[in-house]
Amino acid sequence: MMNALTTEFDYARPVNASRTLLSAFRTRLSDFAGIEVKSNRDAMVCHRLASRVAATGLQSLDQYLKLILSEPLWAAEFRNAVEMMTTNTTFFFREAAHFDFLANTIVPELAQEAGLNDFRLKLWSAAASEGAEAYTAAMVLSELQARFPRMEYSIIGTDLSEAMVHKARLAIYRKTRTNEIPTALRRKYLLQGLDPEVADQVRFSPEIRRHVRFAQMNLMDRHYPIVGGVDVAFLRNVLIYFSPEDQSAVIDRVVSRVRSGGYLIVGMSESMTVNHPDLVQVEPSIFRKL
Repeated sequence: MMNALTTEFDYARPVNASRTLLSAFRTRLSDFAGIEVKSNRDAMVCHRLASRVAATGLQSLDQYLKLILSEPLWAAEFRNAVEMMTTNTTFFFREAAHFDFLANTIVPELAQEAGLNDFRLKLWSAAASEGAEAYTAAMVLSELQARFPRMEYSIIGTDLSEAMVHKARLAIYRKTRTNEIPTALRRKYLLQGLDPEVADQVRFSPEIRRHVRFAQMNLMDRHYPIVGGVDVAFLRNVLIYFSPEDQSAVIDRVVSRVRSGGYLIVGMSESMTVNHPDLVQVEPSIFRKL
């Protein structure tokens, strides 16, 4: 029945909604996910939700918004609407200076502290999207194991979007998405399938995947299912979507999971959003916990 209704939806027809419902949706979006969308972006909201109106077999955005905002049985669809509002733009070795700092400063510090003992680095990618950040860190750390053979590492990536978490777990990417990865690392850590139907795709090797896991998590939740003692927390290019109040709350919760002497790394444009009594800035966008 839904398929029949969906085929009747006219994608060429402009999709609009009442200002009252759009305002209510923006408020709920902010409360649930911390995403701030101004009223002058209502046209964008309508455009992004058009496909969900069609997928649910409804004939108007007003009807759709009323249901996801007020009907408990439509709670799962509200999450789909939230995912339509998120920006999942990411790529491998984004803001590469952060990974240089990981390799040239953080790991050598941990090795010096450990002396002749084995040590484990715990890294958290707190806005992991589809995994590019986490897998970049994994490649960097795997390369360092030749220099620091006593080091083991584990990476946890979390993201609001269940769809992004699923993609990250698969660790499969189109070849064009991996162009930023140095050739030597592509040859070492990416596997090419034999099936011609997936000739344009590659997958990270088991050697890399065994170090990385992913979980769905909302940064707006008061309690995070992340064990403390994190050595490095990447919280990059997500704070810009939050209000100043939510930025402070999220930073506080993330920092609570970082060990004393550990690091918080934010996006290059986000340094000014960090003002925490337990943090001292050591590099642009890089902070150390006291």
